[in-house]
Amino acid sequence: MDWLIPIIFFAIVALIAFAHFGRKTAISLSLFSFVLFWIAWPYHVAYNLAVAMRDGNADAIESRVDWEHLRQSLRADLNAMVLQNASRTGSSPTASGLVAALAPAIINQMIDGYITPQGMANLVGQGKQSSAGDTTPGDKNRSGFDLSRVQYAFFDGGPFTFKVQLRNEKLNEEPFVILFRWDGSWRLNRLVLPKGVFANTLDKKPSSSSPVAASSRIAGSTPAMANSAPASSSIPSPFKVSLTRKGFKNSDPTNSDFEDDVTFSLAIENVGQRDLRAFDGTLTFTDLLDNEIHSSFLAINEPVRVGATLVWNGKLKYNQFIDSHQRLRSASFDNLKIRFVPRKLLFADGSTEQLSR
Repeated sequence: MDWLIPIIFFAIVALIAFAHFGRKTAISLSLFSFVLFWIAWPYHVAYNLAVAMRDGNADAIESRVDWEHLRQSLRADLNAMVLQNASRTGSSPTASGLVAALAPAIINQMIDGYITPQGMANLVGQGKQSSAGDTTPGDKNRSGFDLSRVQYAFFDGGPFTFKVQLRNEKLNEEPFVILFRWDGSWRLNRLVLPKGVFANTLDKKPSSSSPVAASSRIAGSTPAMANSAPASSSIPSPFKVSLTRKGFKNSDPTNSDFEDDVTFSLAIENVGQRDLRAFDGTLTFTDLLDNEIHSSFLAINEPVRVGATLVWNGKLKYNQFIDSHQRLRSASFDNLKIRFVPRKLLFADGSTEQLSR
């Protein structure tokens, strides 16, 4: 019931102010005190979480983290980074496909095993043991909370999101970004890892003109290989797909909506010979010169009869730290093209057909 804390604080300050000052002065003083309290509160929560992490206190960690949103965001970011780096090494299509198939399962297992209160507490405990032999007398334990690493700590995008940036000592590049959101209490909602986390483990660096990197790039919250090619060029696509709208929806924390979304609408015409019950495939947004902006896997479980057109409204969870999301959001509707490569079809009679890998 953390939401009661600011109300109780405001009420106490207001009672004291009205008892000693005039009405206008009391109201101004109460509002000013409330604003100061609201600003200081997320700093207090972030510091307490850092102390709990340092001490390996699983109970304290559990109450300060929105575990569902944290796991979802980490899964999406890790899948995207692993697959992007795999494609940039110039690997063969078979190797890239193997990574695309195995990476999500491995990452999911890792997230479920470690992103828990006890799992995070255990990781901190292991870090303490590994650094104990290197700690000289008088020095801080390297697992302790070091304020000198904090580059930025303030509200971001509104009063219900608090952003902390930590200096990346190993990579000396992009910082670690920690986001706290208010949902009745301040809780850790998202952890954004630097892109270089996985880059340093790769021996090969692709050039900007590498055809493999360009054709295999993964850039989305859903793990799907971009530009999937049909298994047989003799099988025509049963669809004509066009983009009819592209927009953006801001989060609304007051209504428990903490995610920004890129929204879009598709007109999907069935130009085949059979009625469809459901289908999936890869949807790619490009510019007018067919340069890829963003690619994502798409599954539609709505029927489309022969000759009919389905109007389908979709959305993509917007991550401001992913380049392809930024480009898609800023791209003008008039400068966008789409390409849909169907993968699997489910017909109205219950039969299926595989069109691409």
